[in-house]
Amino acid sequence: MKAQKQRFKGLRLTALYAMMNVMRSLGMGHTPEKAIAQPVAVRKAMRAASWTTMPPPKEVRMELGSISGRSGPIAIKKYLPPKLDPKCPWVLFLHGGGWIHGGLDTLDHLCASVSLQAACMIVSVDYRLAPETPFPGGLEDCDDALNWLANDSSLGPMPAAGIVVMGESAGGNLGAALCVLSARRGYPAISKQILIYPALDLTLGSESWNIDQPGLERDNVVRALVLYTGKTPLTDPLLSPLFAENPSALPPALILTADIDPIRDDGPRFARKLNDAGDGARVVNYIGMPHGFFFVPRIASGAKEGIAEISKDIRAMARG
Repeated sequence: MKAQKQRFKGLRLTALYAMMNVMRSLGMGHTPEKAIAQPVAVRKAMRAASWTTMPPPKEVRMELGSISGRSGPIAIKKYLPPKLDPKCPWVLFLHGGGWIHGGLDTLDHLCASVSLQAACMIVSVDYRLAPETPFPGGLEDCDDALNWLANDSSLGPMPAAGIVVMGESAGGNLGAALCVLSARRGYPAISKQILIYPALDLTLGSESWNIDQPGLERDNVVRALVLYTGKTPLTDPLLSPLFAENPSALPPALILTADIDPIRDDGPRFARKLNDAGDGARVVNYIGMPHGFFFVPRIASGAKEGIAEISKDIRAMARG
């Protein structure tokens, strides 16, 4: 029965991407231009189709809030499990969406599931989106959220395991960039970076860019990057953390990659750089999975496996 269910999910995933290919051939595929024609509020409300995703676990309490940032209030969402392990690190989560999409509700299932399985508090950040706010605006919001998490006395004493930064896709880029920024400054220290199919080389120098995935066509990505990066050189480590000038100062990493993802090779390249510098970095590649598979847990088996992998890693930090 389990094998039959897995085959069914595999067929649904195949059907989804076949449909996206048909839409692309008819000129109906996703483009940055179509995306930014929508109001910011619509882009922030991005979610996967209900038949592809799952509701967050009911046991996890979700609390909306706001913190002060250098450019104004920043909305946040806390995920709190029924039994919080005080030894677990706090997790700062940065959503994906190509720097032009996404918000606090984008990956509820991922955040709530990790919160429940790892018994940890997760704080998601509603950073500003491009093109209305290009680089470094969104990164500054993430930095402000990190400083708040490290210093707000109302949260109680920080766990000995510190703060983990977890980011998905563009959020993985921001998470790794936040580690570079934190290393330059020396405080607050990030104990680990958990990067989910992250974009780490915005020069698009990875060999995996020969993989064709609907919605992640190279020319589409190049145009989207211009909206976010502006005139900043793409080799700036705060845009492309793969070019970090002092990798030995960066925290260890767990990097999850998707096997049929054009940015798949960014993860192993970054891991090699960290390991060569003496940092611990581990890559888990999910065979048969496309970029964005955490959005579609009903039809992508890798999402469930990835949530378990992340949760296990966070629990291990609590044990020291």
